[in-house]
Amino acid sequence: MPETIFRWRSVAASVVLIIGLVLAPISIAGLWATKYVTNTDGFTQTLAPLGKNPQLQENVSGQISQAISNQLQLEERIDSLTGDGFILKLVPSGQIAEKVDGIVGGAVHNLVQSNQFASLWESTLRASHAKAVAILSGNSASVALDDAGALTFQLSDVLGEVVSSLTNLGIPGLGAVTNLEWDVQIIQSDALPAVQRAYTLIETYGPWLVYVSAGLLIAAVILNPRYVTRALIGLGLVTGVSALAIATLIADYTGEHLFSNLDPAVADLIYHQATGSLTGALTTVAVVAGILGAASWPISTILRRRQGTQREQVSRTLAGQ
Repeated sequence: MPETIFRWRSVAASVVLIIGLVLAPISIAGLWATKYVTNTDGFTQTLAPLGKNPQLQENVSGQISQAISNQLQLEERIDSLTGDGFILKLVPSGQIAEKVDGIVGGAVHNLVQSNQFASLWESTLRASHAKAVAILSGNSASVALDDAGALTFQLSDVLGEVVSSLTNLGIPGLGAVTNLEWDVQIIQSDALPAVQRAYTLIETYGPWLVYVSAGLLIAAVILNPRYVTRALIGLGLVTGVSALAIATLIADYTGEHLFSNLDPAVADLIYHQATGSLTGALTTVAVVAGILGAASWPISTILRRRQGTQREQVSRTLAGQ
């Protein structure tokens, strides 16, 4: 009977341990998501520093400058005024347009590098995320997601400030430039119900699922104390592999499918800024668990020997009876 109890305790400990290890990275990701993905304040706080990132500033500056240049169409306007006459030969329209584009580009670049842009970037993140959350939680009929499932980041406030500054410089014809958006391909419309369910699960279970995982790992060790090393080493492996997957495989998938319409360098920048804290948390858990697992090896060996001795004593006692 005692031998059977030992065996069943060992089996139960193994099952509980496996479930706990599977849930460990999921629970950490769920807790992270409730703080930095589904929460507007956390999301904004995470991505707000990008407003001062030179690479992002350069990309936004280029998009705004191009939008303004397309609206002005200076070369075509000059050609329509001068025709093919002497003035056009004296000062080619292309040179004039190039100089004006240079002025526009310089003004845009200066604004995008300012604290004003950083503030506008933060408010844009907050507004866009709030709309997305309203859609995913089913609390709003507003169109944060279009038919293709694109989450739109409105940059019209930034563009408005640029247009105002350029108008003050005496550059006409900018009144029609009123809108600029980034469409980030997030969800295909037919997948929206599944994503909404995932959002609900994160909101419901994300904050406390990590305690369930920890409880299962502790229960495995209580059922079979010699599993302490297995639990710690296993925790280090699953969290380490998860961190590696987020930094490589998931990053590649995100770049190819979710941020496919963004500049690859900017998409990579946004992704790693958003997931950096999750990768860091998983890596920290992996390192700490690995160190503790290695340190607990002698204790686990002692417990294994002691358990073996106890089994032998029980078997002898039963055989004597």
